[in-house]
Amino acid sequence: MIPLRSLLLWLACVLLGGCAHRERPFVGDRVPFDQRLMQFQSLHNRAATDELRLFFTKNATIQSPITPRPARVEKYLQMLKGEPYQLVFTRIEIVYSLPRRAATRTDVTATVPGRFNLRERVTIDWQVEDGYWRISRIAFSDWSPVVGSWRRSGLKREGSIELRILPDGNYIVYVGGDYSAPQFRGRYRLEANKIFFTDTSSIDPQQLQGGEGSYIFVRTPTGIDLRKVEDENSWRSERYEGLWSSGH
Repeated sequence: MIPLRSLLLWLACVLLGGCAHRERPFVGDRVPFDQRLMQFQSLHNRAATDELRLFFTKNATIQSPITPRPARVEKYLQMLKGEPYQLVFTRIEIVYSLPRRAATRTDVTATVPGRFNLRERVTIDWQVEDGYWRISRIAFSDWSPVVGSWRRSGLKREGSIELRILPDGNYIVYVGGDYSAPQFRGRYRLEANKIFFTDTSSIDPQQLQGGEGSYIFVRTPTGIDLRKVEDENSWRSERYEGLWSSGH
């Protein structure tokens, strides 16, 4: 008969061995994270979406200039195909590294000439899936809740309106589902939960109005609620106030 003490010791070893087995990393996947990100950067800048898909876990979320609110992989790749932009990773650091999970932090420059030029610090979470290290989350820090792509039906028979509030202090307005050129471009500033809009250019110079508009913004489960304080721009004043849904 096995003594009770020996039996308990044997059970402890079995349990520890089982845990160690579950946490064992895939030994064949030894590509360093910095090299992996350089591969990702090259494919991203060519909008090679089929190859990029392999870099993500199945349930990954991606925050980016084209998906300011976190999006799933397929949505992000769809947006990238239609609105490609250039990424450059620098100063890559490992935050932590466990057998099946890790995180890196890096400087990212994201650019599209004439649209945006962002330099941000980004955190990338990694996870072993199907035996390989894959990206489970890309997250930018310190972006206001109002940053995002927001849509609503036009109130003056112009069709849909999309308001893209970018993290670099710029915004873009598309009207009627026409994404060939924005109807308006402008600059915004934030004070607590208040946003101030100023249009700087328009596809139709006769529609350009230089006045400033201020709105209180409140996040909702499906988008944002803009509550007008005052607005010197009649086009915005007649269209911006109210509920906007998430564009992504």
